[in-house]
Amino acid sequence: LGELARTFDHMAGRLQNTLTFQRQLLRDLSHELRTPLSRLRVAGEHEQDIVALRQRLEREVDGMEKLIGDTLELVWLDTERPSLPLEPIDIGRLWEVLRENAGFESGWDIQRLPCDLPADCVVRGHLNGLAQALENVLRNAIRHSPEGGVVRLSGRREGDHWWLCVEDQGPGVPQQALEAIFRPFTRLNAARPGGDGYGLGLAIARSMVQLQGGQLWAKSPEAGLRIHLRLPADPGESAPQQQAPVAARANSALG
Repeated sequence: LGELARTFDHMAGRLQNTLTFQRQLLRDLSHELRTPLSRLRVAGEHEQDIVALRQRLEREVDGMEKLIGDTLELVWLDTERPSLPLEPIDIGRLWEVLRENAGFESGWDIQRLPCDLPADCVVRGHLNGLAQALENVLRNAIRHSPEGGVVRLSGRREGDHWWLCVEDQGPGVPQQALEAIFRPFTRLNAARPGGDGYGLGLAIARSMVQLQGGQLWAKSPEAGLRIHLRLPADPGESAPQQQAPVAARANSALG
């Protein structure tokens, strides 16, 4: 009876937290949608150039679609807690795919996205989920980097885990706000100016990493921001079957 009571209390607490989380997300989503809708209303009333109006419409609709999609994904991760299939993942090869895509999108030379990982850095995780999490972290770092900045991936093995670090050279984040940046719709424009986004990328990244038995947190040294990941090492210490198709599969995962 005692065990049953504790289980029920845990379930009730979890349900209450989920409801609170979803209500807050709904309020935030409603607030975020007002801005693009207002811009569309103004454009519809005053824009005389049909081509410019169409371009504005496409841009705003794309932004709203991404906002709604990311919000639904965050709710799904929080409420469903899906059990993700795990496999060996070569982080160095995955980073190669991510930095190539990021360089194409941002115009960065991939030499500005170096990887200082040991050759045997193989973790046990979910390829699609880990690719998305690292991509969100990388895009966030690029968005807040200065002109000519560098975003570096490094890491080391400690026991049964790999400790990874994605470090940028931006203005950093105040110590008291390091946890806040992982909350949905959080923007610290005063601390890390530049770029757009809805403040969902790091929240999704943390949820995705946690589902794989890992941890994700931030530290801000004197300059820049360091995003740390702690992931289980693959017991086999290699990923021979996964190495060859990793580029195609990761690109597929990233859409």
